[in-house]
Amino acid sequence: MATDKELLSLLKATEGSLKTFVTDEFQSKNAYLLDKYSDQEIFEVFKYCLLRPSGKSWSPIWQTMQLIFQAAFSESYLSRQDRFVKVGNYIIHRMPKNADLIIYSFGIGTDVSFDTKAAEMYRTPIFMYDPTPAVIDFMQAYKDNELLKFVPEGVYTEDVSIKFFTHPDKANSSIYPIHGNQTNFVEVPVKKLETIMRENGHDRIDILKMDIEGVADKVIEQMIDETPVRPLQIVTEFEVRGIENPVTYLPKIASLMSKLQG
Repeated sequence: MATDKELLSLLKATEGSLKTFVTDEFQSKNAYLLDKYSDQEIFEVFKYCLLRPSGKSWSPIWQTMQLIFQAAFSESYLSRQDRFVKVGNYIIHRMPKNADLIIYSFGIGTDVSFDTKAAEMYRTPIFMYDPTPAVIDFMQAYKDNELLKFVPEGVYTEDVSIKFFTHPDKANSSIYPIHGNQTNFVEVPVKKLETIMRENGHDRIDILKMDIEGVADKVIEQMIDETPVRPLQIVTEFEVRGIENPVTYLPKIASLMSKLQG
């Protein structure tokens, strides 16, 4: 565990990297946090993160920072449960059950609870993408489910074949060596979001769900900067996991969140 001096140094570095985004507009938009959380409550969150770290690759301080970012940019599921619904292992804004939805799910792993539940709730096809070899094998069990449209490809910022670093005992893979080994990899096809949509004949996305091991920020930024695609909902995970120093990575996520709100 880091010493107090080391934690103080990390806090100072993080504070400096975030100052760019703490404008008068940012403070005005997030002033409600001053009423929502006391210093003591933030301290309790920090203690909880120290006691219950989320995975071997997470430092407690970055968990705390992520919780604060989430509080700043998201509505609270706990305080506005009327607006949200749990769909498998994710939480989304409620959508009309008779709506004609277009739902994309990128990054499947071996958990299809979101996909099966969404298909059941909305009676609509779920367009599922994951090029990981273990996932391709796993999805064979669902090949007869007409609502689960699985394609063994990934989403990225260009249409190419790319190295995917794998693990012999884990189903998640990434363009980054997240498992610490750079010798285990396969070449897989990846495509831009607009290419995938065009192939499916879609001109919109209602729900975009992504768990794509470190590239969600790149995909979303390209979508905003280079395409007219604006999903009604984006449900995603942003992973640091040694890909980049969190002192520089977290401000990028803050900037991306600001773009999404714009």
